[in-house]
Amino acid sequence: MDFFRRLIANLAEFWDRVQPDFWRRLKPSYRWALGILIFVALWIASGVLSFHSKPAANAQAAEMPHVRVAVLTASDRDASLTIRGRTAALHSVNLEAEVDGVVQAIHFEKGDRVKAGQVLCELKLKDRAAKLAQAHALVVQTQKQHAVDLDLAKDGFRSTTQVDQSAASLEAARASEQTMAIDLENTKIKAPFDGLIDDRYVDVGDYMRVGDKCALLIAPEPFLAVGQVSEREVSEIKVGNPASAVLVTGETVQGHIRFVASRADDTTRTFRVEVELPNPDGKLRVGVSADIHIPVRQLMAQKISPGILVLDDNGIVGVRAVEQGTVHFFPVNIVSDGPDGMWVSGLPDHLAVITVGQSFVTDGERVKAVLTGGRG
Repeated sequence: MDFFRRLIANLAEFWDRVQPDFWRRLKPSYRWALGILIFVALWIASGVLSFHSKPAANAQAAEMPHVRVAVLTASDRDASLTIRGRTAALHSVNLEAEVDGVVQAIHFEKGDRVKAGQVLCELKLKDRAAKLAQAHALVVQTQKQHAVDLDLAKDGFRSTTQVDQSAASLEAARASEQTMAIDLENTKIKAPFDGLIDDRYVDVGDYMRVGDKCALLIAPEPFLAVGQVSEREVSEIKVGNPASAVLVTGETVQGHIRFVASRADDTTRTFRVEVELPNPDGKLRVGVSADIHIPVRQLMAQKISPGILVLDDNGIVGVRAVEQGTVHFFPVNIVSDGPDGMWVSGLPDHLAVITVGQSFVTDGERVKAVLTGGRG
């Protein structure tokens, strides 16, 4: 107890020696007020210093921009060439007159389905039937004469030359009869194959000359999708390979490569490609625009939304992704594009691609990534 009394006395004596003169002159109440003020100031200062002493990394983290990312995973995908083309009929023909004559009958209407051998346009016979009868009579006559000459030659009353002359006359008569029969048959213009009448050019009473058109006949199956490919791409296309055509109506028809040109077009330097398409119900029409997709190889690709694509400073198409908190730009190759999304290649097999905020950050910038949208 004496020890503590001596300690307090020593401290009081020390305080009396070191305290400033102005402090001695202050009243006790002022001393208390000033002491409290100094204590409060020191307490506030200690809080401010403590706040500023926190790691700078926390302040930087609070200022980092937030972006949303989705992890894309690559999968096997058939890369394909997409070319703009149109549908065409594999077989189509304008049925033309082979003899002159007046149209006597029309046995079809536009849009009709017809069979091979069916008569479509019929011309008046005029005197063709009479000429055929006359030619037939001449054949009968010369045939009898030739038979007589053969019998007389056996008895020596006809020379070999005379027999040969009668044989030639018989053959000429037969040829004339055949010509007249063909001429008569050609008054009936027939369908060369099963098909669909797409146009009609004459009416009953019209006069047709040789080469005038009666009707346009189209074979409904198979059909074609025809397009042009560049000289850099033609080597990747092989006859027999699968292909598909997406019509402007949205319908997709599967087929195969039927023809690849060996010679480029002189003007465009492109090569004609034909894709054969089934058309059992006859719904395909000639001249419809179509996107022709031709698989050429298999590669690893990811499916993305076209909206996340960006351009770098050099105009290269790609995506921005986050790796270890830093933004990086990755160029992409577009494999295919469709209404349900776009397939791209050239990315790592697994990548956190920025889906929201990619236009507001730059390559090398530190960001806070928020995973959304699941795995691609």
